[in-house]
Amino acid sequence: NGEVRFIAALAPAITFGSRFLDGTNGQFGVLEMIMSTSISGLIFSTFAGQPLSILGATGPFLAYTLVVYDLAIAVDIEFMPFYFWTCMWCSVFTILVAVFDLCALMKHVTMFSEDIFAGLISLIFIIDGVRPIIENFTESRLTLTNCMFETLLFIWTFGWATYLSSFRRTPWTFRAIRNFGANFAVTIALVSGSAMAAIYSNDTGLRMLQVDADFAPNLSLSDGSKRPWIVNPAGIDRPFPAWGIAYAVLPAIGFAVLGYLDQNLTSVIVNRPSNNLKKPPAYHLDLFVRGALTLPVCAVLGLPLSVASTVPSITHVISLTTYEVQQLPEGERKVPTKVVEQRATNFLIHVLIGLALFLAPVLKFLPRAVLQGVFFYMGIASLTGNNLFDRLKLWLIWDPARYPQYHYIQKLPIQRVHLYTLVQVVCLGILYGLKAIKETSVVFPFFMASLAIIRKALKCMFTEEELKQLDSLPGDDDEEVEASKPGADLVNLEGQDETSKKEEMSI
Repeated sequence: NGEVRFIAALAPAITFGSRFLDGTNGQFGVLEMIMSTSISGLIFSTFAGQPLSILGATGPFLAYTLVVYDLAIAVDIEFMPFYFWTCMWCSVFTILVAVFDLCALMKHVTMFSEDIFAGLISLIFIIDGVRPIIENFTESRLTLTNCMFETLLFIWTFGWATYLSSFRRTPWTFRAIRNFGANFAVTIALVSGSAMAAIYSNDTGLRMLQVDADFAPNLSLSDGSKRPWIVNPAGIDRPFPAWGIAYAVLPAIGFAVLGYLDQNLTSVIVNRPSNNLKKPPAYHLDLFVRGALTLPVCAVLGLPLSVASTVPSITHVISLTTYEVQQLPEGERKVPTKVVEQRATNFLIHVLIGLALFLAPVLKFLPRAVLQGVFFYMGIASLTGNNLFDRLKLWLIWDPARYPQYHYIQKLPIQRVHLYTLVQVVCLGILYGLKAIKETSVVFPFFMASLAIIRKALKCMFTEEELKQLDSLPGDDDEEVEASKPGADLVNLEGQDETSKKEEMSI
């Protein structure tokens, strides 16, 4: 499974690198994203308290980096020095959060906020994945033939990644081949799409990934040379104004809030009692390592920020877990019995990602449309298991007898379930709207943080029993038994180890 974990971390780095390249007008590129993932991962796997978390780019961090770029352009200052000061301020705020024990506030973040946050990530992937394909037609970027061919590559990549990801559940061919196809679904889709582009593209009009083969930063200066790897905080092409340092405080707070939520939400998932981990979590240490080490390194080198990424982290934990199959009256479920808790796999994954920098001459043969297909696939795939979207599907089922037998459907009137879903949809719409509108995009992390307050206010609309049913993991039928156990939240961390020994949940 080592190759699977490596691909699960490298593929998003390449895909996000292409999105950073487009969104920042060439300030960042694929090489910078791969370097950020590798360096941040090596530091985190060495010094962090929970090395099972895999660092990488995430949708909210991509979106907010583009917000920081727009803020710099709006006042006509250089982005790279402005980004340096933003990251350094963010480093200070992140260290203060860790030192003053503020991770304990995550106990107020429930599934209500987690589902909306995950929904935002999915929407960013889906919309940013398909938008360039649509803009090919609406903005006449390419000839009609190339527009159609890029659309075909997009559909091909998304279709193959989607089909192969579930290939192990089909009856076709041998089990080893099915597992290989499922484990390397994204890689096979990338390679096959790129091969089709190389075979059938007869001109140079197809948009390809821009990668420097000479291991240089992507940004070109006014004299045509590449920027140095070390960012000059006083300005690169022109002097950076002193007021720009203070101007960087507001986006730095936004970055700190995003980092706090992204890092801790992933850590909570990794440290869930159902994973049966033996070693205790280290939420504050993880955040301190990120603030004191990874953030300054990314600032000095001018790299996109990396944070604990949910999907690669879950993949990493699953690949290190031994399961026991328990027979149930309705079927069977897999219960984790042991997780190999160590630093070696995380460290080696990011060493291999760093070595992928030598693939730069090959990466330039990746069509943009293929990467957009991967981005779109990541968005669709991430909808699986999101309670919000599971409940949204209920709106499309007219016959109540055909509803899935979720625990809240069995115990609550369906109108109350729909009302709760509607509140979440409204919050998600507001959150995406704040992010999408340039004038308000700087504040969307703060609205995201306010979701915990909105959840508290729902007590005015719903009873305690209704919230207990709706704001919990699917299958959590035994809430009262759960409440009697030592808490697994960030305040009562000592109780998590004992809970993890007793609790059995299916993954």
